[in-house]
Amino acid sequence: MKTQVKILFLAIFFAFAGCSEDANEAADSNAKFSAADINGIWKVSPSNLTIRISGASDSNYGTATITAVGTAMPSGANGGQVLREIDHIQGGYWNAYNYTYYTNGTWGQTSVVGLAMSDDKSQFKIGTAIYKRQ
Repeated sequence: MKTQVKILFLAIFFAFAGCSEDANEAADSNAKFSAADINGIWKVSPSNLTIRISGASDSNYGTATITAVGTAMPSGANGGQVLREIDHIQGGYWNAYNYTYYTNGTWGQTSVVGLAMSDDKSQFKIGTAIYKRQ
């Protein structure tokens, strides 16, 4: 199943790769990356939203759980999974399903996002948001 989904993600990646210089650079990086490099605690400023990514490997998808909402989300979102099926595509690039927290306390899948990691593995970007390793 993961292989079939990976093929779909690769198709999506290459269809939209021209939209993001960060995605191209991360995917084409000469640095050595493994799927597990995305695992860890990450914080985005200035909101101080903090997530823990775990479970990502060559054979398993990872998830991102909110450990501190900061000013980015309501307190009810704490402990929720904001990213699911985090999948290493190539180089320093991962795809994931993004989930949105709604004010009624539910979560819904809203998009597929790309995570573009720096060569030194100290940060990654989702769009313009920069998540720094803690």
